[in-house]
This record gives sequence, C-alpha cells and structure tokens, in this order.
Amino acid sequence: MTINFECKKCRNEFARDVGKIGIDHSGMRPTFSKDIVCPRCGKLTMDDVLLTKLGQTQMTAATMGL
Repeated sequence: MTINFECKKCRNEFARDVGKIGIDHSGMRPTFSKDIVCPRCGKLTMDDVLLTKLGQTQMTAATMGL
C-alpha cells in the first residue's frame, strides 16, 4: 500500500510503499510492514511524518474494517 507523507524534518512530501498496514490497538496508531523512508532524511518513524490530505484518504481506505 502506498501512502503519501510529509517529512517534519525537511518538509518534503513523498509517497512510500509501506506494505501491509495494521493498527496498534494499545496506542491506536498505524503499523507498517515496511519502513517509512524519506528520500532526503532516510528512515523515519510515525512521529517524524505527517499524513498529507491524500495520505489521510489512503490510510482511511486501507484501514476500513481493521
């Protein structure tokens, strides 16, 4: 699954294949089978990125029914 992110460090928007998406029910945060990697900053965590509007739509579609 490809999700659009914005890096908080460099403000670059990028799309990344994050693989299978799950939900960590203890924190209600998404989990990914692949790493989030900014083309400029490298490997990031969910705390290092924002979802773009398109990314929010993609995430909603991917997690419906989880």
